[in-house]
Amino acid sequence: MTTQSVGHIELNIKKLFEEAGLYVRDAQLTMIEAVKETLINNEKIVIEAPTATGKSFAYLLGALLANEVRAKQGQEKLSIVVSTATVALQEQLIDKDLPFIHELMQHHKIEFGYQLAKGRSRYLCPRKLHHFDSDDSDLQKEAEMLDQRLSKDWDGDFDLLEKPVSKALMSEIYNTSSSCSFSRCECYRECPFFNARQGLRKVDIIVVNHSLLLSHLDLGDGAILPKFEDSLYIIDECHHLPDRALRSLSGFASLLGSQTWINDVDKLLNGLPSELADRAMRENWKEVRKNLIQQLTQMQQLIDPMYAHAMKEENVWRITHITDEMLQLATSIKEGAAFYMNQCDKLKTKLDDFAEKSQIHSASSLEKQFTQIGFLLERSKNLYNVWSLMINQATMPPIAKWVVPHEKKVRHEEVKEAKEVQTDMLATHFQDYDIHASPIEAASLLKQVFWQNVQHGVVMCSATVRSLGKFDRFLNATSLKKEAKTLLLSSPLNYSKSKLVIADMQYEPAQQDKHIEETAKLLNEVYFKDLHEGALMLFTSIHAMEKVYMRLNSALKKITLIQGDRSKQAMIAIHKKRVDQFKPSIIFGVDSFSEGVDLPGAYLTRLIIHKLPFSVPTNPIDKTRSEWLESIKRKPFMDISLPQASLKLTQMVGRLVRTEADIGEVIILDKRLKTKFYGKALLENLPDFEIVK
Repeated sequence: MTTQSVGHIELNIKKLFEEAGLYVRDAQLTMIEAVKETLINNEKIVIEAPTATGKSFAYLLGALLANEVRAKQGQEKLSIVVSTATVALQEQLIDKDLPFIHELMQHHKIEFGYQLAKGRSRYLCPRKLHHFDSDDSDLQKEAEMLDQRLSKDWDGDFDLLEKPVSKALMSEIYNTSSSCSFSRCECYRECPFFNARQGLRKVDIIVVNHSLLLSHLDLGDGAILPKFEDSLYIIDECHHLPDRALRSLSGFASLLGSQTWINDVDKLLNGLPSELADRAMRENWKEVRKNLIQQLTQMQQLIDPMYAHAMKEENVWRITHITDEMLQLATSIKEGAAFYMNQCDKLKTKLDDFAEKSQIHSASSLEKQFTQIGFLLERSKNLYNVWSLMINQATMPPIAKWVVPHEKKVRHEEVKEAKEVQTDMLATHFQDYDIHASPIEAASLLKQVFWQNVQHGVVMCSATVRSLGKFDRFLNATSLKKEAKTLLLSSPLNYSKSKLVIADMQYEPAQQDKHIEETAKLLNEVYFKDLHEGALMLFTSIHAMEKVYMRLNSALKKITLIQGDRSKQAMIAIHKKRVDQFKPSIIFGVDSFSEGVDLPGAYLTRLIIHKLPFSVPTNPIDKTRSEWLESIKRKPFMDISLPQASLKLTQMVGRLVRTEADIGEVIILDKRLKTKFYGKALLENLPDFEIVK
């Protein structure tokens, strides 16, 4: 297919869309062309595609057309990996958009397959189910019914069950890498997880979430998804990518909890064939185990008084300085974890070779050992990674480090042993600490594991990417400042028909109690007084939301759905039902209602924002980042808080106008938009509402 004929397909797509009752917008056609050219030329692009652009259709069609051009030029077609941040968008792609485009492309004799790739825990482990045995009769009956379904009409995907599996049973039968013996397993051929992975090799478009994509990058090229050399990437909802990447870098390990699995080393050694574990090896492993337990115990004893001294009211102790004694112990713990990590890796290979030479093709005899080694390897890697981050003091930007205490549950025999020690020691014994560590930025990780390895094109897009009118924040957070092109598409929606009202408030949000009282008074007497349709009020904290709700009059309380009382889906369903019956309805929500919520038409004609969404650095990562910026003479407010608030405010006001027919008003109860120096900059980045001050 030539470039000219690809252009002809675009014209036909426009015609076919119109025949199907869908209007193809100029911005959508612009995006199709930009995606196609980016992928053909092996480039990177960041696209802001405002609401109602039809971005998912645009990038799917653009990617498919790019593949057709490659095929015409004698090149192999590539797998198209589409990554999203939310389940809602994944479902939209798989259930709606891709089936429509599949039918559309069939008119041009272009065939393609698609599949949703899920995390391992979304699948059943058939071996665990087959061997499940419980004294709980209800649990046993549930397992037997599930086993019957598996042999008939269920493929082991938990999401496809009409009735969810109970939490108690799910915890016993879900698929994990640590308990997997892979091809050695007696159920390998029927394994839902591996069957699904095999299916990915047969399709052209693979839909994943950001977490699974990052897991793939962490495990190594080709571990889950097709290799870099065989892939094109579409990153939708890309503004979430830096945070998801940062989450994948962070880790934690508990002090007493780690000792529990380290003590299980003896169980593994006792079950190994003598050919794999001679006396010297066993003694070596036991010596390291003994030392590691001792070091973790000493770390606990070291942290106890330090934590008590550092903490007054908060439950989290942020470590800003590592003492020499702590550094020495942490280094020893890291080395002990490295020993088990390396030894388990070698032992896994030796066990596999032993099974081959012994012609043991059924995993039944060695399956337990494969599982134990996998579990120990996974735990040692985590312990190694956490303590490696803890002893890292030279990295810039720095590593955030903190400690969270909790009570450790112990087995009956441990309690019995613990009673023999002194009472004051007993309390210390049950006090455990989670040791947390995390980098404060993900740009270097994305550059190292992703951008430097991709061999073809990457498209990143979202309805909201820019902050304060610029792409800079996202480009810096992803280390793409010098690598990616940017494209801002025009909005197809007419925002000028709707109003953005900056309420004439007497108090600022900093005067919390007075601002809440004033807010409730305005809702009762003005903004909700004569409500006839749907309204949404967005808050930046649950505390403020509940305070305002308690001050509503009884009539408004009856029609207000407050987040936390029921699920988000249930709230929206009740809200829509009321409006459909020509009754007023109000939703009170926090952050999760600021994004990905569609309430078109009468479902939302009045959107009220309690205050500007400035985030306060309260968690250890944000605090460490702010302190580091100050140390290099930069301003955290200008570098972090203001750009974040700009992005979030744009998402908030974007809830009002979802279709070309939507008209309403946004009301912001924050006078800082009129009184502070940054107010004008925040307003300029918003859609073109009629502003009423």
